[in-house]
Amino acid sequence: MKAKSLKLTLTKLADVTWELQELVASNPGKAFSVKVSDYSSKRSLPANSVYQAWIPAISDELALTIPEATCYIKRNFGLPILLADDYLGPLIGEGLAAKGYFQLSYEQQMIEMIKLPVTRLFDTKMHNRLRDDLQNHFGAMGLILEYRK
Repeated sequence: MKAKSLKLTLTKLADVTWELQELVASNPGKAFSVKVSDYSSKRSLPANSVYQAWIPAISDELALTIPEATCYIKRNFGLPILLADDYLGPLIGEGLAAKGYFQLSYEQQMIEMIKLPVTRLFDTKMHNRLRDDLQNHFGAMGLILEYRK
């Protein structure tokens, strides 16, 4: 069986308990070990550096400054990923709606991206999706975003 990682917090305890019950129930007679360790929400430095290294090329492709390209990525790629998340989506969506964000013009929304944390809230899965989405989108435009070793 492939190892599975679950983030255990007080608010997620019921989810973890359910996952463990499902695992045991679907594998009667099989023994499992459970390892609990400190959780690290930090992404790897290579993952962060890859994304940051792409921003100048993206800004050139879009004829934007680097800060403008960062806001563009946050608004058009990062925010939809956050809003699609089962937990963060409703929290962030309701907060933005209460502040009138969705009624703002595109330009005003871009300005709001300067102060809105987006990728800082990402877990590894979300960050992987962001990088995949950027590669697919800009690759279709002829801009190849590659991982450098």
